[in-house]
Amino acid sequence: MLALIGLVGIGAGCTRGDGDKSGSPTPTSGDHSTSPAEPVTPENLALGAYRGMWAAYDDAGLTSNPDHPELAKFATGDALKVLRSGLQSDRRDGLVGRGEVVVNPSIQSLTPAAAPTQAKVRDCADTSGAVRVRATPNGTPFTDSPGGRRLVNATVSVVGENWKVTSFGVQGVGSC
Repeated sequence: MLALIGLVGIGAGCTRGDGDKSGSPTPTSGDHSTSPAEPVTPENLALGAYRGMWAAYDDAGLTSNPDHPELAKFATGDALKVLRSGLQSDRRDGLVGRGEVVVNPSIQSLTPAAAPTQAKVRDCADTSGAVRVRATPNGTPFTDSPGGRRLVNATVSVVGENWKVTSFGVQGVGSC
């Protein structure tokens, strides 16, 4: 799961919906974007795409599958390339992921103000529960880099009809 730590650029795309009262399209997102109780807002859609990306990465890591279909649902461009590269590296090295990256993102900015199509997201992701192990029946131990709280800055944008992560950078343990 921590194969991404050394990689800094990740991107995502988003999509647009039918529109809002201003006549501007309202971006939408796929699963993981908002819960039924959350209002459909650009903030919630952007944060949903960010959370969805990490959930898809955790799931893809279980088998080190760089072609996991959920990855492209929540990430695009540089972000998708980085995710897939990390998973390809793990697959090549005979590693799989266990656990999950715990995220708690917040919106730093939305642009343009009138009808946002891009969000800057900041997170202090906790990677202490996400490790890589050898892909053997009993998950033979592998000496992975230590997990911990890491600063993540991401750009989430509307791509086509959906919000997706277009880029992200993960900093070292203790950076937040």
